[in-house]
Amino acid sequence: MGQILIISDSHFLRKKDLDQFIASIPHIDATIHCGDIYLGYKPGDIANLYMCKGNNDFADIPYISHFTIDNTTFTITHGHRNNYAYNPTTLKQLLIEYPADVICFGHTHIPYFYQDEDIIIINPGSLTLGRSYPKKNTYAIFDTQTQLVHFYDIKTGEEIIVEKKNTKK
Repeated sequence: MGQILIISDSHFLRKKDLDQFIASIPHIDATIHCGDIYLGYKPGDIANLYMCKGNNDFADIPYISHFTIDNTTFTITHGHRNNYAYNPTTLKQLLIEYPADVICFGHTHIPYFYQDEDIIIINPGSLTLGRSYPKKNTYAIFDTQTQLVHFYDIKTGEEIIVEKKNTKK
């Protein structure tokens, strides 16, 4: 493994279109969806799809998912609970119960990247309703070998720059 597609907030995107989008990204070994997925999805619909429940999801999906891919441990949550999405470094609180190398979240529809000595935090933005400026619908790809994340504009496929946030201990 190695290349992980990270997406969130696909909302009204039809299941067929989301499936086609995922299939169109080359060399992806797994997909993480950080909530607010199309209503028709449920765990197990797509091989190697990891997901969590967003504030607009009604399927039986956990609010927090915790798993390991290629020796990298992930914790994912939508971010709407406990106001995590609006103060992303508070997601570090999840490490107590869910030790991880990477935390992924959604909800804000704005790409976000944070890294310090202990954790990488990623919000891929939204596939359909981007709220960044300028408005872009975005996704991310994380490489478990290099621990690097790249963000892309879904319309053009071009890489976009997301300012890295970090702190020193």
